[in-house]
Amino acid sequence: MKRTEPILSLFFHNYYGRDQEWLTYFSSRLAFPYNLLYNGAAGSYHRKKASAAPGLFDTKDGAGGRRIFREAPNKGKDIGGKLVLMDAYLKLGIKSDYILLLHDKHSPYHSNQEQWQKELFRIVDKDYQGRVIETFRTDSGVGIVAAQNAIRNESDNDQGRDAYTESGFITALMDKYGIRPPGYQYVAGTMFWVRASLYESFFTAHHPLEIRKTLEEGNVLDHDQPTHTHAWER
Repeated sequence: MKRTEPILSLFFHNYYGRDQEWLTYFSSRLAFPYNLLYNGAAGSYHRKKASAAPGLFDTKDGAGGRRIFREAPNKGKDIGGKLVLMDAYLKLGIKSDYILLLHDKHSPYHSNQEQWQKELFRIVDKDYQGRVIETFRTDSGVGIVAAQNAIRNESDNDQGRDAYTESGFITALMDKYGIRPPGYQYVAGTMFWVRASLYESFFTAHHPLEIRKTLEEGNVLDHDQPTHTHAWER
């Protein structure tokens, strides 16, 4: 039987506006049909100033795949936005082989934010998309594919401290959800490809909006102390 659904679903969280530019970016960069699930942060100064694209928050079908638009308060930053989209993905019964997680990454506190953004978005380069899918198809042990420079280890982080391992946040999440990773590697920036079955299984058992309730309000940072939002990133 011929497949009718795209193999990829793109989750995108937007805080800084420029919606139409991002929609054009996706259509020009992705090399094959995809479902788009797009969340705009409600109440963002940047989005109010830039204004949303007309009809942005309507749910409709698009060429090649579904186009689902949501608007939610800024809670848990991009993590919270992606949980809103995971809820929509499950409720609408969307099926795909892979999920690509992205957001309009700006890191004003980062010493080289433009280079950091470029590194994170390499996973959307057309040269890499086919290689990513081939890696998933040929190696069943691969669950996540990310930019190499984004892979960090919380036991050896930039601050020179084990902030999240010592805070108890990580241990609490592992205990609650029965997760036992071999180490503390994670994808900084939360932009990566993931095998969809992994997220479908986890978030069917653990409701994404219930998880979102535990996250902090606003554009929360973790320079002074750990946060639930950044614990979920890890």
